Amino acid sequence: TGQVIAVPIPEEYAEDSRMFEQAVDTAVSEAETNGVRGKESTPFLLKRVVELTKGASLVANIALVKNNARVASQIAASLASMTGPFGQKRSNSRLFSSQSCFLQKKDQNASSSESRKHEQNPLVVIGGSAIDVTAQVSSNLQLHKPLAATSYPGTVYTSVGGVGQNIARAAHFLGADTVFVSAIGHDAYGNTVKYALGGIGMDTAHLQYPGENSRTAVYNALHSQSGDLVAAVADMEINGMISAQQIEEVISKTVPSVVGLDANISILATSTAITAAMQTRSCILFEPTSVPKCTSVLSALSFIKRSEMVVDVSRLVHIITPNQLELQRMSEVALELALIESSPLAETVHEMAEQHYMLEATIIRDALTLFPLFPVQIIKLGEKGAAIVSPSPRSPTTPIIRNIRPLKPSLIINSNGAGDSMVGAILASLYSRKVTVSNDGYLDIAPQDLDTIVSRAQKASIQSLESSLAVSEKLCPELIVSD
Repeated sequence: TGQVIAVPIPEEYAEDSRMFEQAVDTAVSEAETNGVRGKESTPFLLKRVVELTKGASLVANIALVKNNARVASQIAASLASMTGPFGQKRSNSRLFSSQSCFLQKKDQNASSSESRKHEQNPLVVIGGSAIDVTAQVSSNLQLHKPLAATSYPGTVYTSVGGVGQNIARAAHFLGADTVFVSAIGHDAYGNTVKYALGGIGMDTAHLQYPGENSRTAVYNALHSQSGDLVAAVADMEINGMISAQQIEEVISKTVPSVVGLDANISILATSTAITAAMQTRSCILFEPTSVPKCTSVLSALSFIKRSEMVVDVSRLVHIITPNQLELQRMSEVALELALIESSPLAETVHEMAEQHYMLEATIIRDALTLFPLFPVQIIKLGEKGAAIVSPSPRSPTTPIIRNIRPLKPSLIINSNGAGDSMVGAILASLYSRKVTVSNDGYLDIAPQDLDTIVSRAQKASIQSLESSLAVSEKLCPELIVSD
């Protein structure tokens, strides 16, 4: 069964309805008189009505089609909020609540959240938005390896995603006054992203449209009946088109306390964000996103150094949040680009590895290598928890390393977005604490406070692991202010 939704013609064209009806009646009568039948009827009637109304019906029809498309995209976005990527129904959805229902308020909610006044020194997140399209084959089918050139029965779900969007959404749920800078296309998917963020009360004024033919980013994944990823296609080109000029304007106007960057944006955009945040003395956190993209921040720092904007690029980016593989790759490239003079002595690594037996020696080596460049490193270790590297309170040039024990989820439903939720929680905590940056580029935050921030951020990650959504709707400000 289904539902038919009748969408009326826009009001500005409704007053001509009597003229259109008379034209249609005349055209139908002429068709009968001239013996027009079957498949020839529709072209004849449309052409004759346009002639009888002197083109007014064509203009009205175009307006009607556009209005249908607008309402249809709103309905699609609302329906997408009701089911997760694996088909679970959402209840009490914060994505589209009754207060922001599209069909009740039409564009009122979107326009009200398009641009709103922010608190002093907000959180700014700059990164990618995307539509996640998740296909899962029916449970009684076995996929061929390699995949056969055929179609498979199954289910397809769509949701709003993207690393930057996930991070900004999590921080917003956790109480941070969040300004999100991203790029979307002039298409139905772009409308979905915009309305989804507006529906939860986020500011959408800084969603950019890079070009008329730009496509909203899409991540299209095929999963087996057990939920394992079989193959995926990522169309993320638009994320590299986020305007460096707009980034500079947003940072200079809002003077954020914290800026979060993901690795999907261009090297120019990254370097612009870093230099702009340097002027506002904002804390910068970089989320590496993936092994192929994680070195973009190093290329940006190298560009800044070559451009002679600053003599020393150490501690321009204050926090990085890599996993183990990203940490290793960043360490290698930092040495290749001569952003760091040398690796730590083997004796030093061995000594620290003995003190921190739960951490692999390679993690300690790579973290110590990057320490002069990035003074705080929060290394995501999955089921092993996290490792934190930060300056010693007694001597900021001396690193201290510790391991944060993992929290165990009661049930893992969806791993997409768990790391992003953790990063969003870290940013929200830094924002709530109004962390400051010293003249020499160190954060004014004690090691034990960092440990607390990461421990609580793990709770956000767990909640998203236990949710069908990339970012759990259960995230709330109390999560990061209480044990």
